[in-house]
Amino acid sequence: MSLEWLWPLLLFPLPLLATRFLPAASEQRAALYAPFLPALQSLPAGTSSPIQRARLRLFMAWLMWAALLLACCRPVLLGDAVEVATSGRDLLLAVDISGSMDERDMLLDRRAIRRIDMVKHVLAEFIARRRGDRIGLVLFGDHAYLQAPLTYDTGTVKQL
Repeated sequence: MSLEWLWPLLLFPLPLLATRFLPAASEQRAALYAPFLPALQSLPAGTSSPIQRARLRLFMAWLMWAALLLACCRPVLLGDAVEVATSGRDLLLAVDISGSMDERDMLLDRRAIRRIDMVKHVLAEFIARRRGDRIGLVLFGDHAYLQAPLTYDTGTVKQL
């Protein structure tokens, strides 16, 4: 694993600097209204002392801060290079999505279905048979839209 950015690690001492140079809040109010707080306070206390709980809270806060900074460093895990077969064809499918595609004049398993549903069914079968091909999808009605660029990820194109 490698980190793409190291500069977020410079922010690690920020909480210490904030507690050192920023004044403490003068007013003690509840930051969040919790109607169930009295019920929680009435529960029996655990076996740990208040000092142990304070240390645990401090440790957890620093652990969360370190995890946040590590995530900001954009960790990357690179594996071995994978050779992609390029022996297939590039197929760009164009599908009409205009209002006329809502007509129920197609039959599938002796049921009347919409034209767009028939297109989806036929394209799903077509895409499932394509191995090693890059497939893209263009939708058009009033205007044309590139829905999916040419890709080997045929499962994603089939979902769209």
